[in-house]
Parts: sequence; structure tokens; C-alpha cells
Amino acid sequence: MIVGTLIGQIHSSVRQLMLVNLLRSIGQGMLVVDLALYLDELGWSTVAIGSVLASGGLLGVGLAPFIGIYSDRLGRKPFLLFSELLTAGCAVIGILTTNPIFLFIAITLSGFGKADAGSPSPCAPAEQAWLASFIPTKERGKVYSLNNAVSFFGMAAGAMLAGIMPLWESYFQGISFYRLIFCFIFLTSLINAMIIFTIREDKVERKQVIEEGARNQEKKILYEENVAVIKLAAINILNGIAIGLTGPMMAYWFSVKFGASNTQIGGTLAVTFFATGMTSIMQARLSHQHGTIRSIVIIRFIASLLLILMPILSSYTLVSAMYIMRTALNRGTQGAQQALSVSLTRDMRRGFASSINIFSMRLPISIGPYITGYLFGLGSLALPFYIASGLQCSFALLYGKIFCTYDMKVKSQVSSG
Repeated sequence: MIVGTLIGQIHSSVRQLMLVNLLRSIGQGMLVVDLALYLDELGWSTVAIGSVLASGGLLGVGLAPFIGIYSDRLGRKPFLLFSELLTAGCAVIGILTTNPIFLFIAITLSGFGKADAGSPSPCAPAEQAWLASFIPTKERGKVYSLNNAVSFFGMAAGAMLAGIMPLWESYFQGISFYRLIFCFIFLTSLINAMIIFTIREDKVERKQVIEEGARNQEKKILYEENVAVIKLAAINILNGIAIGLTGPMMAYWFSVKFGASNTQIGGTLAVTFFATGMTSIMQARLSHQHGTIRSIVIIRFIASLLLILMPILSSYTLVSAMYIMRTALNRGTQGAQQALSVSLTRDMRRGFASSINIFSMRLPISIGPYITGYLFGLGSLALPFYIASGLQCSFALLYGKIFCTYDMKVKSQVSSG
């Protein structure tokens, strides 16, 4: 009810992009639960599973900067359309074959199995920049947090569907429920493409600098923007490694350590994503009342400390509760962090800024599953969690120290406007 009221006050194009995020995230939630288990059932090793997840992330990381830069010049809409059509094509491969080579290609190209919460990797820079063009600066912390909430509600629905789909398998003779997931993704990707096609995009105005004084001023602004973007990218590396170590392989970890079934894992992840959506709504209010940076830092510190407890607990029920609480707090700040990244530059460079932000996160995230798969293969099921906790504590400390003046700048812009 609260989400509906708040979304009703938002620009119509933003609402359409939120709907796209919702549909996309449902499919992502399903694959977060079942993809690693599906590949394990097909006989893939832990290293192979970690490698394909890492490959998809690395491809997205490599393309994101180019897409971000060229979306500033060519527009954001074409890239999002291409992303949805590519996802639909990769889903067709998942429907038609279990051939490991074709599946590897499809997973790599589409980024299937990564908990991206509605993100159209590697076209996320274009989407985030496009969203920002419809939202005033003072409202971005709130709106991006709400968009994050909608994405996680979709992930929750997807995880829940994935958990109960084995119960439906008997009704689809000869068809694996894993392949039904790919059917769902194929349909939602086509629907998303049609929605995106209907959204109008205005061309970004790129100002031409003629006078010497204006040219010097432009150089100064560019320098300040670049410094801010590079600082954010540097500390994002810490957070990215931590996420990659613990995120993509969680379903596998639950299965190996506790013998949890698809239904149990799906239920846990569904509650986790729903709780994250609620935390995102709370973050939207905190950002508005107490400032974006301060609210992010406090919540991230608490979440990183909770991560230490997960490998210590021996009960699946307790670990699930801890995982739900920690992930909800940690990822509930994601929208507010996106709001900061798109506010570090002017509109004509937001694709660039967003792409650098995503690149600095996704590259270490992509490497993380390979490291975790290797450590799991050695029998070390706890070490990735301890490393991730230390990295995320460091991230929260540096984030607050470097961007402590951001909230004051936003307030001054609002008061002067």
C-alpha cells in the first residue's frame, strides 16, 4: 500500500521502467535459486559452476563502460531493447538444450544466475542514467530506493515460484521444471521489450563550450566529476569482492552444508528478497530524513558484522534467519548507492558515471564466485564469509569518510533552487 502510494507520485516513464525491473527480477529470482542446482544436476563441478557465473559477470563488466559512454551519445533506449531481446534468445537456448557448451554461452551472454535484482547487465548504466533523467536530484535517494524495493519484491516472487515449481513438474509430462523457468524468462523479456519500446526518450543536450572562460570552467567541472567517480570506483572494489564471495553461490552452500532442498532454499531466498524490499522502503525514508550517506553507512556496518555469524551457526533455521536479516540490511541500501553514483555528474555524463560505478562493482563480483567455488572445492565453507565481512566493514568506513559532504551539497542545491 505504501509502495503503491509513493510510486503513484512518480513520473509515468519511471513507473514503466519500474515495471520492467519487476518482471525482469522475477526471472532472476527463479534462477538464483535453481541455476546452480540445475547445473549440479547436469553433472557440472563446483569450479565449472563458479566459472560460468564468473564469465557472465566478466562479460557484463567488460561491456558496461562502452555501453554507458555510448548511451550518453546515442540514447539509452536502444541498449535496453537489445538487452531484453538478447535475454529472450538465451532463454530459448535454455529451453531447447542441455548441451554444456550452448548453456555456457547462453549463461555468459545473459548473466543468468546472478542476483542482480532487476539490473539489465551489462546495460545497467544506460537504465540508471535514463531513470535519473526523469527524477529531480533531491528525490533520487527516495525513488532509487523504491525502485530497488520493487526489484527485490520481484526477486522474492521469483524465488518463491522456483521453490514450488518442483511440485508442478508432474503436470508437465516430460518437461523439466528448470526448462519452465527459461520459458517464463523468454515471455517476460518479450513483454519488457514492448514496454521499453513505448517509452519516449528525449535526446541528451551536450553543451558546446566556445568562450575561453567557459572552457576553463568546463575543465574544472570535469575534473571534479572524474575525481568523485574514481573515488567511488576505488572503494566499490572492496564491496564487489565481498558480494561475489557470498552471493551467487549461496544456494549451493545451503544445499551442501545443510542438505537443504530446492523448496527450502527457495523459501529462504523469497523471504530474504521480500525483507530486502521492505528495507529498501525504509532506506527511502531514512535517505529523505537523515541523508543518503549517513543512512547507508550505519546499515552497512551492522550487516557486515552479522555476516561473521553465518558460518558459525549449525542450524539451517538460525542461519536462514541471519542470512535474511543481513542481506536485507546490506542490499536494501543498493538504491541509495545508485542515486549517489548518478548524481556525481551532469546528465550528459551519467551513463559514463554509472558505467564506471558498475564496472568497479561487477568486476570483483564476477571474480568472487570462482574464488568461492575453488574454496568450497577444498572443503572450506566458512572462509569466504570471514573475508567478505572484513571487506564490507572497510567499505562502509571509507564510504562514509569520502562522501560525508554529499548530503550537505544536495541540501544546498535544493535550498538555492
